[in-house]
Amino acid sequence: MQNEIVFAHNPFSELTEVRASALHGWGVFARRFIPKGTVWWQARSQDVLVIERDQYEAIDSLPRTVLVNGLLDAILHYSYYPSGLNRLILILDGAQFTNHSFTPNSVDDPTKLQSLALHDIGPGAEILEDYSHYGKCPWAPLYGEFAKAIWERN
Repeated sequence: MQNEIVFAHNPFSELTEVRASALHGWGVFARRFIPKGTVWWQARSQDVLVIERDQYEAIDSLPRTVLVNGLLDAILHYSYYPSGLNRLILILDGAQFTNHSFTPNSVDDPTKLQSLALHDIGPGAEILEDYSHYGKCPWAPLYGEFAKAIWERN
């Protein structure tokens, strides 16, 4: 994979909606039938913040104010780390509420910054991904305590 990001059409709002989840807080749900292999989320420049290591370290070194703590919390809970890019991708469009499952119905493709249906997803079904397939960032403790449970299991 090249060290560049290509942004394309994002079908997120057409195919999904964010609402309360029985699993954890908020979740992403299919608005309509999503066939296996369908890209239901694709990064676009307006939908993500790309955070370089030096930017993260600059924020992390600031005095801990309510604002700094909130920003770090958002970064560490709602970003993911595509290993080949060595950057954090902070999702802004609602897809950040995709919940974890070890039996997912979706998978991310870090080479294209997108998520695809692993099998047919029916209307109203919650879309779930296995976070242990995301890259483990060597310089930012993503997902907090939850990360320990994910990567200790594997």
